Amino acid sequence: QEVLAAAELLITTKEPAYAVRLKALLPVIDAQVQEVGWAAARALPLVRDAEFSSRLGTILAGYASKLKTDLAKTPYGVPWEPQIWGVTWDIQEYAVRQYFLHKAFPREFDRENVLRVLNYVLGCHPASATSLVSAVGARSMTVAYGINLNDWTHIPGGGISGPSLIRPDFPELKEPFPYLWQQAEYVLTGAATYVFTVLAADRLLTDKL
Repeated sequence: QEVLAAAELLITTKEPAYAVRLKALLPVIDAQVQEVGWAAARALPLVRDAEFSSRLGTILAGYASKLKTDLAKTPYGVPWEPQIWGVTWDIQEYAVRQYFLHKAFPREFDRENVLRVLNYVLGCHPASATSLVSAVGARSMTVAYGINLNDWTHIPGGGISGPSLIRPDFPELKEPFPYLWQQAEYVLTGAATYVFTVLAADRLLTDKL
């Protein structure tokens, strides 16, 4: 959390003290690169330190190499590792991070990492080919778990949790059925990261970096 805060404060205030703190937090960035590497990359132009830039580049190159191996585990090219509920919101948050990593280190982090997430959300996922955002796409989740669940209807633009995994190897997305929060639940952050992913994909596809 301190890495995320220091990066955001540096971007917002331009105060050198936050750049100094980010440099001191490099061991934390290295240990938690999947969670905070994107934030350090986003703040990199404001740190203005050659050693920090070099070390961060090495850390992120290692992460990029591991990520390629992890993404090859499924045909969808996204980090799909559900526990109890679907992980669509986590995958969209991953897309947010990948967008900033691609902007800072485009050779290491391909734009497809973001675009594949949008493909996943709009139907390229396990269990079905249904869009996970209600009223978006030719076929979408129009019965979902929100304040509307007892009405067997949907909230346009709501993003659901998506396919879950019934152990050991059965992906499931029951539709239409509004009472499985682990598959069909809406949350506000899911809608927010979906909107970010769409805007990021548009920028990447039109080279508006």
